[in-house]
Amino acid sequence: MFSEVKVLQIVLVQWLTLFSFTYNSHGTYILDGSAVFNENSYLVLTNTTKHSYGQAFDNTTFEMKDQSFSINFFFAIVPEHKQQGSHGMTFAFSPTRGLPGASSDQYLGLFNKTNNGKTSNHVIAIELDIHKDEEFEDIDDNHVGININGLRSVASASAGYYDDNDGSFKNLSLISGKLMRLSIVYSHPDTKLDVTLCPAEFLVPPRKPLLSLNRDLSQYVLKHMHIGFTASTGSIRALHYMVLVYTYPEAVYQPLEFGRVPTLPPYPKKPSDRLRTVLAVCLTLALFAVFLASGIGFVFYLRHKKVKEVLEEWEIQCGPHRFSYKELFNATKGFKEKQLLGKGGFGQVYKGTLPGSDAEIAVKRTSHDSRQGMSEFLAEISTIGRLRHPNLVRLLGYSTRMRIKNGSLGNNVSRSSKTLHLLYSTCIKNGFKSSFIEISNRLMF
Repeated sequence: MFSEVKVLQIVLVQWLTLFSFTYNSHGTYILDGSAVFNENSYLVLTNTTKHSYGQAFDNTTFEMKDQSFSINFFFAIVPEHKQQGSHGMTFAFSPTRGLPGASSDQYLGLFNKTNNGKTSNHVIAIELDIHKDEEFEDIDDNHVGININGLRSVASASAGYYDDNDGSFKNLSLISGKLMRLSIVYSHPDTKLDVTLCPAEFLVPPRKPLLSLNRDLSQYVLKHMHIGFTASTGSIRALHYMVLVYTYPEAVYQPLEFGRVPTLPPYPKKPSDRLRTVLAVCLTLALFAVFLASGIGFVFYLRHKKVKEVLEEWEIQCGPHRFSYKELFNATKGFKEKQLLGKGGFGQVYKGTLPGSDAEIAVKRTSHDSRQGMSEFLAEISTIGRLRHPNLVRLLGYSTRMRIKNGSLGNNVSRSSKTLHLLYSTCIKNGFKSSFIEISNRLMF
């Protein structure tokens, strides 16, 4: 019994050494397809090629028939696109060092269209499938399955694990790019195969397995089998990593402390992809700048439109210049009370100064409740605006009229001052003379 235990210990040490990939240059693994070891001694089953597959099978054999065993390995799938994977990978027991004639895409580098499902394959595999294939009745595009001699799983479950504390199910994404641990435990006396998935940080897998299969595996395998890994890509590419694998010839869950869990590099980008990314970022920023400038311009346009003076057809015919409300607002200092000259039936009159000059003006602002209607306003502007005479003050704008500092003509005429009567009689005479001269000129012409 002691010698048997000693032999088992030696076998265990050999397995741990062989599968830790510290001696991969010695030909421990037979590689096929696109499978390679990278600079970190990680097994990379697929590269950046579409519709490719990779295989890596141990050169030594594993006694599996009528035996219990436990296998743990750490893996990761890094897809080309974060939200969409390729096809997936498998851990397989095979009677040969590799599976010749295997196909890519939905066949996972394990079988092909011809040999898929044949009992003569003697292959048992645990698939980590990231593509839903209706052909094989896959449950979803993120699941773990137990396959025997074919790609139609005899048992499958969505990727995740059951929490030991409350028993709740925690989802895991196989294409997250993070390192995960898969535990495969088979008890020959119980003829039960348990498969458990969990994050790489877990010291031991959860107590409740992800999926189980009650079946005697001895009827499907040979006495000596090779263990290995396969993976494939389709129209979408992905990198399938296998970092470490441990085996133990008993149906137990071994505590495995990974130590510092490595962070795998992201999917490599081609120079054209980088250029496309840079152009996309620049275009996005440019569009954002254009939209921002357009938005600011539109806001200023709306603000300007609110205060913009729209020239109507009747105003074009009136002649006098139209002042904007802003000009009159500034001229009267905001229509302040101290600028108020007087009030009338038609509105209020304010003292002001024309912008850009020192000329004093009077601004009449008509109120909404004024007795003056639009017709009266138009008549006033049209009549006064067309008057031209040397002795009459010219109307500068139909919304304003000049403030006469010394009073209006009517007020001065009605005064009893003799001087004023003489002044205005002289003005009237001069006016008649001017009119007579103007009429004479027209008749002579």
